[in-house]
Amino acid sequence: MAERVAWRCSFPGCQKNTVGPNSSDPTKKINNGIAAHICAAAPNGPRYDLNMSPEERKSITNGIWMCRDHGSLIDSDYSEYSVDTLKQWKQNAEDNAATSLREPTKVSDLSGSSFLQLGNQLICNVHWYQVSANKWKFELVNIEIGNKHDFHDYILNFNNLDEHERYVVVESQGDARLLNEIKLSVENQTQYIELSVKDKMPSTDPNKLGFTLKLGEDGDLCIDSGIMRISGIEAAVQSLSTTMSFIRGELKDAEWLGSNVTDYYHRYSGDLQLFSRLIKMEFIRLSLIPMKEYLGSEKRTSLPFVKRFNKITVLSRDLKFSSIIVNVDLEWGDCTNWNGEVRVFILET
Repeated sequence: MAERVAWRCSFPGCQKNTVGPNSSDPTKKINNGIAAHICAAAPNGPRYDLNMSPEERKSITNGIWMCRDHGSLIDSDYSEYSVDTLKQWKQNAEDNAATSLREPTKVSDLSGSSFLQLGNQLICNVHWYQVSANKWKFELVNIEIGNKHDFHDYILNFNNLDEHERYVVVESQGDARLLNEIKLSVENQTQYIELSVKDKMPSTDPNKLGFTLKLGEDGDLCIDSGIMRISGIEAAVQSLSTTMSFIRGELKDAEWLGSNVTDYYHRYSGDLQLFSRLIKMEFIRLSLIPMKEYLGSEKRTSLPFVKRFNKITVLSRDLKFSSIIVNVDLEWGDCTNWNGEVRVFILET
């Protein structure tokens, strides 16, 4: 594992060498690195995955090479470092080691990249470069949605943007934050996005959700045996559906509310892998970016009871009751996991 990353720490921006000569014995070396588990080997450990086999837990693919400081950090503060993020860091470190053998300079490509969304209109492909507390730095690969003019305009006019546009969403980390500051820097002909972000919004317990009316598959009230009410997890699952089905811009006095799923469906559902990634970005945004329900109100998130969306999959663009079926794998705010289907309404044109 260590040799695959040239014995350097895989934490973005670190690259500390972890091996060297033993000064007291010319035949030995000192190893100051650690093989950290991506998913814990034992229950209740950091990022433990119940579905992994014993062989998978012991496999080199379930480890990431770190210096001792960062190896301890990702486990002690494991809720901030997701499985997808650690896998991306591992891949980036291995790619860097491989590239250094072939070429004198690093060539950026989409391998190991992540979507990074800035506001509502821009999504870039990036590589994690450095991370420390509320300072994030990414290497810009290209712009997936939007264009260079929009990208530069967002940065240059950041302080004048509507408050509901000053946020970032990171696909691999499953994280989203309000932005304090954004800067574009250039080093050795490589562009870097430097972000100062606010603290992460806390998640809540879905079991404490109050009663709401139950909806059927067609989106109408369930009235077969009288009007039904639901609460707790069942209400949270229904809220995933209703929140994602509410079309952004539909409410004229609060056009920033709602999701972009219908727009993404008509533009990108021909590529289900891309479409699934965009749906995940929307879920993350709506769970962590607070918005005002109307001018003058306090900001709040639409899905505060979700801690992290692990995986989102759309297997078909076919519509039933004007809805698509989205398979959702998530972690609730009470740290329990859930996997199931969520119906999302699509406005047909």
